[in-house]
Amino acid sequence: MKATALVMTERHHASLRSYLFPGDGLEAAAILVCNRGTGRRSQRLLVAEQLHLPHDRSSRQQRRVTWPFSDHLPPERITQIDRNGQSIVTIHSHPNGQAAFSAVDDENDRMLFPSVCNWFDDGRVNGSAIMLADGRIVGRTVDDQGRFVAMETVAVIGDDIRLWKSRRSAQESSAFDNKLAQTFGSGTLALLRAMRVGVVGCSGTGSIVVELLARNGVGELVLVDGDVVEEKNLNRIVNASREDALQRRPKVAALKKAVERMGTGCRLNCLQAQTDSAEVLAALVDCDVIFGCVDTAFGRYHLECLASAHLIPYFDVGVYLEADGQGGIQAADAVSHYVHPEGAGLLARAAYTMEQVAAENARRHDPAHYRRQRIAGYLAAVGEEQPAVMSVNMQAACMAFNDFLARIHAYRFDANRDFATQRFSLVHGCYENNTDDACPHPLLKPHVGTGDRSVLVRNNVHRD
Repeated sequence: MKATALVMTERHHASLRSYLFPGDGLEAAAILVCNRGTGRRSQRLLVAEQLHLPHDRSSRQQRRVTWPFSDHLPPERITQIDRNGQSIVTIHSHPNGQAAFSAVDDENDRMLFPSVCNWFDDGRVNGSAIMLADGRIVGRTVDDQGRFVAMETVAVIGDDIRLWKSRRSAQESSAFDNKLAQTFGSGTLALLRAMRVGVVGCSGTGSIVVELLARNGVGELVLVDGDVVEEKNLNRIVNASREDALQRRPKVAALKKAVERMGTGCRLNCLQAQTDSAEVLAALVDCDVIFGCVDTAFGRYHLECLASAHLIPYFDVGVYLEADGQGGIQAADAVSHYVHPEGAGLLARAAYTMEQVAAENARRHDPAHYRRQRIAGYLAAVGEEQPAVMSVNMQAACMAFNDFLARIHAYRFDANRDFATQRFSLVHGCYENNTDDACPHPLLKPHVGTGDRSVLVRNNVHRD
């Protein structure tokens, strides 16, 4: 059985918390209508809509709430949810602070969910959840027999990343763990141990991101890269060797070997494929966070569509280097972007353009057509490889990794929203950070949180 994650944006979480905790100390209840995202090993319930009733329509007590379910979901609404392939999660508050389902909750769910599950004939997952006063959420799935399975993850995604995991690592404490816990605490270390992080692109910046994640206790890495190690890569891929280049070892295999040699307990799932592979899509949907370390517009576009549709926080790592052709450097910038579903993404920030995406796809899938269209002026030019400076790669990778830590641990004095984009210019010797104060690009906005229903994601999957 696939693990389940319940995921919502900060906006949905704030609205839900305000409704469930009106300040009178009594329980309250709501219904979440969720789109679904299907991964290889897990399924995501993506909150699309909240159904609230006026509080005076429910019988609310300090340790119990009863409410007219049919008033929330009349038959015509159930039919619509069924047609959309959506799932239902009930949620109620525990103002008393009890962080577990009560016997009353068990009884109510066993009465309700056999009927809910029978509305749909495809075996889709449904569930229930409780929210505590501090905003923490505990969830479980409930099947047509009234059986409970804890949700592996509940996530709230925005400028901050809040993750609550039901499963913790059984790995024994070590000197390695103790050193990490001294900095960020045992709670953050336990969270890192329970996380699955995707890294797409395993070359100059990606190999450094992998090194940082593995040595800081992340439990599992999903590594994606379609290329092999070549001699020209040895100046920038951490842990790559001349033997790797001579054997043309896949980059993901070279990094897998290096991480396993560390002995930190990090598990690896490696895919030698491009970002538009169906196999890659399914593996990344399983991830709590994605790092994009790609240097193409179509790679960034595919990852942004995937992350937006499945409510996955996305860190984009970029380096811009421009040589003057005479041994000098005209520009050398390390750039880190953080993208969440309801903020300005890479397309909105002009980190790439759709003209670049179209040109790169054309050159990749039909080079002859690309050349004809390029000559005719219909497609943008696809740039040549940039020069490589490993120290700038490290700067970019470290900015992204430290940003990731700040969003799961909140160690900054300033708000995380002020660090949506970070840029360090080696030539000018300056650092700047910019605030995310915009909304998603109009192309992406209608598809936020739509999961498997996203036309953009489906259209991006390449089928031979």
